[in-house]
Amino acid sequence: MTSISPVFGTQWRPAPLIMMHLAALLLMLSFISPSGFQLWRQVDSSVFFALNGTLSEGDTWAWVWAWANTRYKDMLLALIMLMFITFPGFGFKRPQLQQALIGFLVLMIVLVPLRYFFYEFAKQLDLSGPSPSMTLSPVYLLTELFSDIPAKDGSSRSFPGDHATVLIIWAAYLIMNARCFGSYLAVLLATLMILPRMVGGAHWFSDVAVGGFTVALPILAWAFYSPVLLEFTRWIEKAFLPLFRLIGRLPLFKQLPFFNP
Repeated sequence: MTSISPVFGTQWRPAPLIMMHLAALLLMLSFISPSGFQLWRQVDSSVFFALNGTLSEGDTWAWVWAWANTRYKDMLLALIMLMFITFPGFGFKRPQLQQALIGFLVLMIVLVPLRYFFYEFAKQLDLSGPSPSMTLSPVYLLTELFSDIPAKDGSSRSFPGDHATVLIIWAAYLIMNARCFGSYLAVLLATLMILPRMVGGAHWFSDVAVGGFTVALPILAWAFYSPVLLEFTRWIEKAFLPLFRLIGRLPLFKQLPFFNP
């Protein structure tokens, strides 16, 4: 266990830990203040009209974005994200894979209560309103352009962007462990997969730029600039090792690098 390079920070680094919290706080303050909120909404509207306007022809381009806003794409994306963590070369080395998977699960566990608190906080301040497709005009709705495709193009409470938050954490998790082709590919993929919700109008740009990063930055700070999440990860990893060894003996799994670190 000790020979495996840890996937999280091993020591306290107060300067970057504090700076990432301050960055999240400044983002949130810029959104809370009346003048800041109006500025964000101006940017949001410009981004929405620029992106959503590309759907006006209702052609193959729009058809692709419609499918990119379905649960089918989300399930495929989840499998791809899992592959990046359970196969070497995408940011983790072979001996790290089991800890990498547990580490990502720990990040998601930490995300749940923080996301709930932030959602309730935004709700109390009336920041979590309807998405641009339900607010602005003109709008090109994917559900109207392609009624046979179960696309998501609206939300009654769009802030913060949960989908974007998970992608930001996933991509940062990979690239903060290693600068390689695979981790850069993860950043590119995360960026592309954040776009569909904004193109379709289910999220404002600020749902990602403010909501997504305000939640993600503190989590990443505690993961990489303190030893707290590493200790939690190692504790859970020890509990899962017997299960990993058992599954690794099965014919269909024993050749996979995840079960043979």
